[in-house]
Amino acid sequence: MNKSNREYQKPSERAAGFILGIFGWLKYIVGSTSNVIPRGREVQHHGRELPPGKVLQYPSILLVEDDPNTARDFIGVIKKYYTCGSVMIFVAHAYDAAVTFFENEDVNLVIMDADLDDLDGDGATLTRQFLSQKPYLEILANSSSRISNHKLTGFGAIGTLEKNPEKLKSWLLLHDPVGADD
Repeated sequence: MNKSNREYQKPSERAAGFILGIFGWLKYIVGSTSNVIPRGREVQHHGRELPPGKVLQYPSILLVEDDPNTARDFIGVIKKYYTCGSVMIFVAHAYDAAVTFFENEDVNLVIMDADLDDLDGDGATLTRQFLSQKPYLEILANSSSRISNHKLTGFGAIGTLEKNPEKLKSWLLLHDPVGADD
C-alpha cells in the first residue's frame, strides 16, 4: 500500500477517531427511535356541559404544526380556553396527515403553519387546497415570519397568530365566546 498519499496520524488519534465513530453510530441507532414524531394525532377535550341553546363555533380544530413543542403549547391554550363543550383537536405534523384529517373529518377551524417543513407541500399549498374544497373554512396563519403569514393571508387565511398561543386565545374570545368560562 502506498503510504505517501495518506496523512500520517498517531495511533492514539486513529483509535480516538474510531471510538468516536462507533459512539456516533450507536447514538444514531439508539437515539433515532426516541425522536420519531408521529405524523398526526387526535386530542379530545371535554369541558363542562354547554348552557341550553348554546353551540360551539369550532368543535373540530385542525392544528397543522411541524414543531411538537409549538403544537403542545397551542393544544394547551385550546384546552384551557374551552371550559364548556367538547372539542376535537386534530394535530398534523406533516402534509399528508393534514390532508388525511381534512378529508376525513368535519373541520371547522384550521391553524396553519405557513412554514411547514415537508417535501410534499407547505402551508400555502394546504391553504389553497382546503379553501378550494371548503370556501368558507376559517384558516389562521401561524408563522413567526411576517412574510409567511402575509403569504397565507393572500391565499385566504383570515388572521395571523405569529406562533403566539395567547393570540389564539384572544381570537377565540372574539369568535367563539360560548366555549369560555362565563
